[in-house]
Amino acid sequence: MRCAGDVTALTETTQVNPRQDMSDNEREGQGVEEPPDEERRPVEQPPPMEGGQDERDERLRNQQAQIESLTSINTVLRDNHVPNRLTPEVLQHSRVPAYFKYATGFTYDQFNNLCTVFSIPSSETAQQTSVPLTYSRTDWQINTMPLRVQLLLVLMKLRQNHDLKDLAFRFMIDERSVGTLFNAWVDYMFTVLGELPAWPHRDIIMAHMPGKYREEFPTTMAILDCTELKIQTPSSLVLQSQSYSTYKSANTLKSLIACDPRGSVIFCSTLFTGSMSDKEIVRQSNFIELMKNLLKHGYLQEGDGLMVDKGFLIENDLQEIGLEINIPPFVRGKRQMPSTDVCLTKKVAAHRIHVERAISKIKKFKIVSERIPNIRLRNINQIWYVVSMLSNFQPCILKNTIT
Repeated sequence: MRCAGDVTALTETTQVNPRQDMSDNEREGQGVEEPPDEERRPVEQPPPMEGGQDERDERLRNQQAQIESLTSINTVLRDNHVPNRLTPEVLQHSRVPAYFKYATGFTYDQFNNLCTVFSIPSSETAQQTSVPLTYSRTDWQINTMPLRVQLLLVLMKLRQNHDLKDLAFRFMIDERSVGTLFNAWVDYMFTVLGELPAWPHRDIIMAHMPGKYREEFPTTMAILDCTELKIQTPSSLVLQSQSYSTYKSANTLKSLIACDPRGSVIFCSTLFTGSMSDKEIVRQSNFIELMKNLLKHGYLQEGDGLMVDKGFLIENDLQEIGLEINIPPFVRGKRQMPSTDVCLTKKVAAHRIHVERAISKIKKFKIVSERIPNIRLRNINQIWYVVSMLSNFQPCILKNTIT
């Protein structure tokens, strides 16, 4: 094939062959051989492209069907082959050591256990089927993202609090879809985790008590404490006043947490404004009603105790329902605390630190440890409960002592 710019070649092909003007007699006289009959046959012309109206309509329908088929194939390829999308398997095989745990708070095996808890099919490409997720909106990006990948996105948001644009880039979807996925999964995880029994039977608690704890507080079944989450300053002056915490010198939300002697979270209240006292939160969180039900069904027995800090003035509330309280002694105007009270204070402090460590483990989920924006307050209660319960799927603070 010659190039269009090859002028010499083009000229040569257009020159007239002098032999073309020679007659038959002249060719014979010069010894020119006649071409065979096969070469002298006229070239057959292709059939005309255009036919009747019916033929043209049929051709148009066939072309339209071919376009639709190719469009369908393109959609399937686009949906099932998203380049560079982050997946659990990609994260697991990262060259960065322990990056999966850093990004989500869980190892790859623990992540697979969570998939079982949330009824996610084991297939790496399984899409929404039996999992009752309720999206506020759907599009092809949401419908085609595997459930395991969706859970990975949510855990990374909870753990590292990536903004929507960052997650959209990592998972090759738009920002709006990231927000839709996150909110739908938080609601679903809140429902699933809320149905799991959080407070174990006293026999189970006693069977797993650490040895030192069993020696000093054998009938103390839980340790209580309150914690605060910093929030963006509300626009309402009333809410500013209600949420202002003198302890934190900031606007906060406050929650009651109870853990067992090993440091596992067994109770998590809703969030209250930061100006409320610990005593008032205990009363308004329905914690006393929960204790009554646990006593009624044998999960606790009369005489069992709870360990609290000095700010929890709930001794009368607990004694009314038959429970005891372990609290550091007060000086009560004495110049010096008796030696027995000093020893008790040290013992309580040594074990009460477990609830502080449990809270610290929860707050490693940066979505609750960083200042919470006002736009997140819509579902912050669900988020707080979810991360509190998710901490139980990580290793316990203290090792089991099973007897």
